[in-house]
Amino acid sequence: MSEVTPESNLKRKADNEQETSSKKTKNIKKEQVPQMQGNPNVKRKVAVLIAYNGKGYHGIQRNPPFPSIEEEILKALLEVKAITQEQYDKPSLVSFQRAARTDKHVSAASNILSLKMVTNVENFLDNVNGILPNQIRMLGFKRTTKGFDCKTQCTGRTYMYVLPTYALAPVEMTVTDNYRVTDEVLTRVNEILQLYVGTHNFHNFTSGIKPTERRAYRYIIKFECGKPFVREGLEFVTCKVRGQSFMLHHIRKMIGLMIAVVKGYCKEDAIELSWGSEKVDVPKAPGLGLLLDELYFDGYNKKWGRDGLHEPIEWSEFEEELEKFREEYILPEIYKGEKNERVMWDWLKTLHMHSFDVESKNRRRNNYSIPGSEESTRDVNEESQNTNLDLTDGDTGGEVITTNRTEVEANPQTVLSHPKEDGEVKKQDFTKSDEVLKGECEIGHKDLEVGEGQEGDGQDKINSVGSQSL
Repeated sequence: MSEVTPESNLKRKADNEQETSSKKTKNIKKEQVPQMQGNPNVKRKVAVLIAYNGKGYHGIQRNPPFPSIEEEILKALLEVKAITQEQYDKPSLVSFQRAARTDKHVSAASNILSLKMVTNVENFLDNVNGILPNQIRMLGFKRTTKGFDCKTQCTGRTYMYVLPTYALAPVEMTVTDNYRVTDEVLTRVNEILQLYVGTHNFHNFTSGIKPTERRAYRYIIKFECGKPFVREGLEFVTCKVRGQSFMLHHIRKMIGLMIAVVKGYCKEDAIELSWGSEKVDVPKAPGLGLLLDELYFDGYNKKWGRDGLHEPIEWSEFEEELEKFREEYILPEIYKGEKNERVMWDWLKTLHMHSFDVESKNRRRNNYSIPGSEESTRDVNEESQNTNLDLTDGDTGGEVITTNRTEVEANPQTVLSHPKEDGEVKKQDFTKSDEVLKGECEIGHKDLEVGEGQEGDGQDKINSVGSQSL
């Protein structure tokens, strides 16, 4: 047996300290692994930041043979070899998903995609953007967990709706392009928008959902109208709404009913009536002014965003680029659309045709589409085109404009106005309107019992959305 000496004890202690130090160093290195380190040919799960002007596209979702934002992006990824031909043909192989769906002509100042792709491609973003049209940009991407799904893990969305202020003028007022909204009217607008905040049954603000279904309930976190500004000689305001999730037509119908109340077509108790179980006639504003503005991933960021391996899904470093794209490619299309095509103006001509009360089955059955209505034909065609789409967070078209059959047949250019309280009925001449740009970006949410549109898109339980703070 060897003799234990003080020198051997000191040596053993030093060896133990060195071994412990080595283990700590390995742990530190493990926590500080660069996010894109590894085999460059291995596909990694990433969140991709994109922005786009939706004009000329049938929405973000791929729907051959119609042009879509996703089709352009997938083609660019294929060309730079970030995905294979097989994965291009079947994007589900790389877990391809969008955080929010936008529909025909609708833009996004920011939207998120999640997928598995080769990330170590030299000059990746420059090459992809060199292939994409100028109205579609890929701004950045971040490494995520393997199980990340940008749609189900998105905890909130903010949308903007830009509208000309003449839409808020009283119904009896004659307005021109020089109309300027008053502070009193804007105060009234914000009072009406506040009525939507909280948890309500929004079955009257969508299509195909019964009031008894749990998914009819949605939580609106914030809804407000900003200060007016002038573009293209017209005055505009921007309404911003943040919620956990939205449904088919949801935002456009909230805006449409707000306009009807502010203009004086109905009283604000029409909003309260719409929460009930009866079917209420709620107008749907045009899609031109609607755009997706921001997405939130609070739950994911709290759990994974600071683990040393993954970045939080937030894009503050791209704020200037996003703002520049919004100002150059998205908002000018809205301003010019209102100036040149009179989209909101033409829609206001149909507002008096709504009853804003509980619809009877007989009245709905006797309603009749305006002969030759471009909007009526287009909506039916678009709905038939979109039958294969994922409707979880989107729109398939819209209802047809309706009025009384006898009145239309007697004089196709004249329709009944909304009756006043004293029984007076006004006449209003219709001129042939320019085609109204259609679109919607309504979205699903992981907290819903089932997905929107097509049943069985998910089986997640509903949270206590009335009290959750995002």
